[in-house]
Amino acid sequence: MAETADATYMLRALNLAEKGRGWTSPNPMVGAVLVNKGEIVGEAYHCCVGKEHAERAAIKKAGPKAKGATLFVNLEPCCHIGRTGPCTETIIKAGIGKVVFSVRDPDPRVNGKGARILKKAGVTVESGLLKKQALQLNESYLGYHKNKRPFVILKMAQTLDGRIATVTGESRWISGPQSRKLAHRLRAEVDAVVVGMGTVRKDNPALTVRLVKGKNPYRVVLSQSLNFPRRCRLMDNNADYKTIIATNGEAIERFSRTKRGRHGLIYWRLRTGTDGLLDLHDFITKAGEFGFHSLLVEGGSSLAASFLKADLVDKYIIVIAPLILGSGISAVSDIHARKLVDAVSFDRYFFQASGTDNVFVGYPKRTV
Repeated sequence: MAETADATYMLRALNLAEKGRGWTSPNPMVGAVLVNKGEIVGEAYHCCVGKEHAERAAIKKAGPKAKGATLFVNLEPCCHIGRTGPCTETIIKAGIGKVVFSVRDPDPRVNGKGARILKKAGVTVESGLLKKQALQLNESYLGYHKNKRPFVILKMAQTLDGRIATVTGESRWISGPQSRKLAHRLRAEVDAVVVGMGTVRKDNPALTVRLVKGKNPYRVVLSQSLNFPRRCRLMDNNADYKTIIATNGEAIERFSRTKRGRHGLIYWRLRTGTDGLLDLHDFITKAGEFGFHSLLVEGGSSLAASFLKADLVDKYIIVIAPLILGSGISAVSDIHARKLVDAVSFDRYFFQASGTDNVFVGYPKRTV
């Protein structure tokens, strides 16, 4: 019975943590529940970066009842000074008797140190409860620290026969209303959205969050040509100075001198690979140095193929509409898979319904 109750409290902490989705980056989503003698005496979640951590807020709500209580939290409590003080210190001062957390915090400033500090102070510490759910919740944060680079999500909308547009380039709308909301929710959750010039010229996207509540991400155009259309929302609607141009040095020198090129844009100078294309590994490095923990690549087919070939996709989301075109633009261009063994395969995947569409969510196997 005690184990069942503990799982219930941890599930509550996870549900609280979920409320911070899209607002906490570069911090993780964290929920905390304080229980004393079978009664919840305080609970909270980390609502946004710069605000109180979940543990501190829950302890503040509990007041004197925190003494001797058990703290359920989905991530190991921090032990370093950032925008706020260390949670371990607050836990110890409050007299909490036991801390149960789901997964270790991989941030090198924590990574087991938080648990050790608590144990040394006489606090009972347990870990691993609802670990699978906790890993899923903070996959971008955990992936960033594991791979030492931003977590990359590749998202596309296609027909049953793998087309993202007709032969004339028409693509609005292949996916249904629910799936379009999903796309906007994904934008709200990541630090930046990445597109190529083909998408910019064909769709003139805003790459903002409109169909759901949430903050707008940075917008990255990855291109060598910088052949922007005359009317371009990414250029014209840049009052928040969040449009980034990632290209080679020559293109930057040329474009930054133009009237449009001086319109509050951020430039990333990228190396060019031996194939003459922009080096995506250099791009990912620049994104990490800029402070991005997560990226959403929205296509098109050439950009999708480039990220897949570079083995940089951590999560692949495909919205599959109940349509067949028979011809048109393929979702992914050539990735040089001449044998089945060369195909992109997945460690794990699942399908979920989205209105009239189905959504494939998969995690590609690493090739290196």
